[in-house]
Amino acid sequence: MNLAFTRILDPDLSLSSEKRVCRALLRVADAGLVGFIFSSTVSITFEQVSIIIAFLAWSFAILFGYRPGYRKGLLELSFLLLFVSQLASSLLSAEVGESLSGMRDLFFICIVYLFATLTRTEKRMKEFIYLLVFSATLMSIYGLVESGMGVNRIMATQSTPLTFSGILIITFSLGFSFVWLAGDRKEKLMLGPQLAVILAAVLLSHTRSAWIALFFAILLVGVVKSRKLIPFLLVGTLLVYVLAPASIRSRAASILNPSESSSFMRLELLKSSPRVIRDHPVTGVGLIDLLPVYDEYVRPNVPEHLREIRLGHFHNNVVQVAVQTGIFGLTIFLFLMFNIVRSEWEGYRAAGDRFLVSISLGSLAAFVAFSINGLFEYNFGDSEVVMLMWFTLGLSLACKRLSKCASSGD
Repeated sequence: MNLAFTRILDPDLSLSSEKRVCRALLRVADAGLVGFIFSSTVSITFEQVSIIIAFLAWSFAILFGYRPGYRKGLLELSFLLLFVSQLASSLLSAEVGESLSGMRDLFFICIVYLFATLTRTEKRMKEFIYLLVFSATLMSIYGLVESGMGVNRIMATQSTPLTFSGILIITFSLGFSFVWLAGDRKEKLMLGPQLAVILAAVLLSHTRSAWIALFFAILLVGVVKSRKLIPFLLVGTLLVYVLAPASIRSRAASILNPSESSSFMRLELLKSSPRVIRDHPVTGVGLIDLLPVYDEYVRPNVPEHLREIRLGHFHNNVVQVAVQTGIFGLTIFLFLMFNIVRSEWEGYRAAGDRFLVSISLGSLAAFVAFSINGLFEYNFGDSEVVMLMWFTLGLSLACKRLSKCASSGD
């Protein structure tokens, strides 16, 4: 643990007034992180308010002498370049004001560094996992009640089933890796049933991209760390398909049907995107609602019975970024994605005990789930989902820091 940080938090040490203020601010920041985790599956309003409080307290603590001790690298360069690409796209957009407003979610990258620097013990990290899984379980139960009342695609308190399932697959990936690789008997008995409820809610969201994403997230854990998991995954997937309600089996079968309406629309978006990029190659159209772009480039090619559908985004992270920020922005986005994977893999390789291994690999699995889901949905622009993804990256960086402290004897 960072010695300066320990001195700030230790109530038994004789502290100056500045350090006492700093300690109080860090406690407020820590409380904000707790509020963020619990509300991340419940309410975006409380989630954002919590992280803003945490960020302000953390920032003022730095002014009063707190030093996070974080070393910058390629990940920070990636974030800086992402800001530059979005700013350039916005300033050159036909809708400058709307596009500049679209940059506001970049603020929540601070989540990465709040958790990376303020998660100072394995015990605290474990408490965060417990709280996240518990919160997601409550919302999953809410969703199961919805299903029992006849709702076809559950979404609990979220705005869409896509957002709800996106939150759940990140939570499940992280929680599953911990339970499978590091949980003791008590933790397996406590968290296992909760993860089963979350999995049921993912299924009942009828979100095919979330099903695919979760399959590959679990597969990653098996391939990297626990090969015996793979047959369980394959058999479990087959059993779920056989025993699932007819609506879920039908929905799963439609994955391979390109003429199904939502699949057809996604393919049309993909086929139309090169023409948009050709007309706006360098910096794209800006961070704007893409309804006008859809009407101009996609809708004329859609059959009459689907003409009433109008889409404001392109249902794919890579395509959306290319359309909005051009080849320049897409290159930087891919550079960022690469550096996230690289950083999380380094965190996994550096992890010094089973717990840190499970969280590092779980964070990487969560990012894989997020990225695969992002091939079918623009979840990089879904605030609730992307904020939770930033949380898992922050945990991965915290794992790396804790591993280095342990190896150096700090």
